[in-house]
Amino acid sequence: MVWLDSKTTIPHATPEAVERQRLFNVLRYSGPRKLTIVRAPAGYGKTTLLSQWISQFDEPVVWLSIDAMDNDPLRFWKYVIRTVSDAVSNDIASLLLSLFNGQSPLESLIDSFLNEIEAIQGIIHIVIDDYHLIENPVIHQMMARFIDYLPSHICLYLASRMELPLPLAKWRVKGWLTEIGVDQLRFTYDEVEHLYSKRRFTHTNTESLQQIFTMTEGWAAGIQLVGLSGSAPGSGEWNTDLFDSTQPFITEFLLQEILASLPPTTQDFLIRTSILNQLEPAICNVLTRRTDSYNILLELEKKGLFIVRLHANKPIFRYHHLFANALQIELRNRHSQESISSIYQEVAILLREQGDYMSAIELALQGQLYETADSWIKTHLIEIFTLGQTSTFMRWVRELRDNSYIVNVETLVMYVITLSTLYEMEEASRLIVELDRRHDIDQWMDDIDYQGMVSILESVSAFVLIAGGKDIDQSMGIISQQANKGRVSSEWDYIPMQYNWVEPTLLRTSIGAKGRLLWQEEVLPLLELFQAADMKEKNLTGFAFGVTAETSYNRNSIDQAFIELEAALQYGHHFQDPGLYIPMYILKSRVYAAKKQFIAAHAVLDYAMETVQERHWLDSLRVMKAQCYLLEGEIPQAERELAKSTGLNHLEAKSEQEFWLVVYVQVLLAKRQTTDALKTSIRVKEKAQQERQISTILEGTVLEAICQMELGNKEAALSSLHKALEQGAPYGYIRTFLDIPPVIALLKKYLTVRQTGRNMQWSSVPITYIEQLLAGNQNETSKKPVMDTLTPREQDVLQLLAGGASNSDIAKKLTLSTGTVRVYLSTIYSKLGVTSRTQAVLLVKDLEN
Repeated sequence: MVWLDSKTTIPHATPEAVERQRLFNVLRYSGPRKLTIVRAPAGYGKTTLLSQWISQFDEPVVWLSIDAMDNDPLRFWKYVIRTVSDAVSNDIASLLLSLFNGQSPLESLIDSFLNEIEAIQGIIHIVIDDYHLIENPVIHQMMARFIDYLPSHICLYLASRMELPLPLAKWRVKGWLTEIGVDQLRFTYDEVEHLYSKRRFTHTNTESLQQIFTMTEGWAAGIQLVGLSGSAPGSGEWNTDLFDSTQPFITEFLLQEILASLPPTTQDFLIRTSILNQLEPAICNVLTRRTDSYNILLELEKKGLFIVRLHANKPIFRYHHLFANALQIELRNRHSQESISSIYQEVAILLREQGDYMSAIELALQGQLYETADSWIKTHLIEIFTLGQTSTFMRWVRELRDNSYIVNVETLVMYVITLSTLYEMEEASRLIVELDRRHDIDQWMDDIDYQGMVSILESVSAFVLIAGGKDIDQSMGIISQQANKGRVSSEWDYIPMQYNWVEPTLLRTSIGAKGRLLWQEEVLPLLELFQAADMKEKNLTGFAFGVTAETSYNRNSIDQAFIELEAALQYGHHFQDPGLYIPMYILKSRVYAAKKQFIAAHAVLDYAMETVQERHWLDSLRVMKAQCYLLEGEIPQAERELAKSTGLNHLEAKSEQEFWLVVYVQVLLAKRQTTDALKTSIRVKEKAQQERQISTILEGTVLEAICQMELGNKEAALSSLHKALEQGAPYGYIRTFLDIPPVIALLKKYLTVRQTGRNMQWSSVPITYIEQLLAGNQNETSKKPVMDTLTPREQDVLQLLAGGASNSDIAKKLTLSTGTVRVYLSTIYSKLGVTSRTQAVLLVKDLEN
């Protein structure tokens, strides 16, 4: 990703700009407000006001100028966080780096960022200019959460042309918000007079200046336009229709009164360079075939011709948006489409040669150079995906397709993959069909250069069928066919598949089918494919073991889950992939907790915490510790761990992560705060329904049923439980019910109702499923002899333990770390069915006797 310093540099206010003390006073005396919004149409001086205001401070100042490309959540927050990091000389950006490779970091990224800036001492000012260009609702959601929990020493300013889709009413009530709008931004008569004096604009007399003030209604750009045109009231050239409220006149006035008054060479310079987001002399020279662009830009700045200096020490400028729009209209008026395309092509090529391929592709699309844009997207596909720029990639592909351009097949295959990872299965299915039809026309799948893509598309097609609940037999056929002929290698084989950046369980990821558990006959062909020779060394094979382990656990095959998760852990550590090994450590602790071996469960989580630094993974591990404490009946400890895991150091600052909320509901139930628990459980369920997360819908609905029962609403409780059972039965979920102990009593009541036939509408859930859940309330036990369950290395550890060796002694003897010894001991305790060192030693002695 190319970082543009001009986007993060405070625009330089010219000496001729009027300092508006009355607005400074609004900002200065507004009290301890979190957020200041400056909102008005173009030309009211929003940027100038904020740049003048924050230039007064010695405190760290962060400035970000938004453009259309910033609608990618990753790009947007990368700029915000890196700019804050640079401003305070802190390593926040590097600490949060891993969160920028995900598909949708959401609360994990924001909470981690908030936690880091909360620790910074002193006031920080953050200005985001042109926020109205943000249209992505995900960014607005993230911004709302950011502001909700913004520390008191952070001052945030948003400049926008329009109303913001943020919960402003709530913030007004809380007294967090300062607002400066059109009425306040309008110039007063004194400010108009001051401006005309500083800029040496001509006006006939006080009366003519009053007319200018009246006609422009204090609109800063209009006042400046009149001054630049030299046509004032009384001069015979004044047109009172210019400043009616419709504003179509602005372009005409800029072109006729401002542009037309300049030399033809300067006009040509302005028109040609109007397509640039930022004006750098070197680029302007190439585009205009000149060598004096720097001098021209300085002269334009001196004349105040709607040009803004973006850097105090570097010659980087941009045109005011109104002026740039007018110039681009004139570009289309004066030049043919062929000539305009040539200009766009030249600038785009220059940007790409400088390494800024993202801006180059964006400019190519603006210039309707679709073939060029498509070619560059294909060339940079790996870089785009490695940097996590999937939102921008999808917008580009959709723009090409919306303009009836036939996108190359390699890009379309990666578009299908992107859709499937975002769980847009219907659109992904349509595109797979489209690619098949393309083959019927041009036989692209037979091309030797595309064989790697064809192999990838086959794998994705099988996944889309499985995850979408479509024809399982067809998907198994695809997988078997691939296993028989072997996968074809491609350049994508060297890019590790990143399938999980924030989720505490693999089943919650899109590639994990969001909780749609596969059955044994579906899993075996998949495992066979991943264990084939050409797949054994791929990190995705570890993911396959991990999903299988989670599936086994949810079906209550706990010992089987343990074997599979150990295999997944090996892959996770081999590929240094916390997105695999952290969910596996969480699953491992679940297994121990299910067997009531809480010492082992906590030991696994403590060890896992030593393996990662990323805040969001540590938070997930703390939530699991909280759940273990809950199952032990240690409510205060559970509450403390849950508070730590918000990253905001107090439980009131609730996380929006579903895993956190599920455990939080159980804490509220344990504290008899049942009404709050019910509200939160419904929120969990509704959020999960929006995201189509089967496993979490199930958890939320089960908790809702328990809450209703606690409140004495028996019918509502049984109804909610029935809905949960309807969700769980098709996939064979068992542990979700067993891991929340209060549900057992409710299941028995539900079974009684079903057996007596009092509610025939509930027949959609098989009674055998209810009986299976109740029977599963007893822990699964191993039929193997106790010592046979231990590996040779585990037996070595146990023998040393029985001989009285300490953890450090065992570590030295076997050349292990003490942390690894703790993990071995946890595994041994689980397999032996003991919970302490003493019990293990006694068991060994009994077996020896």
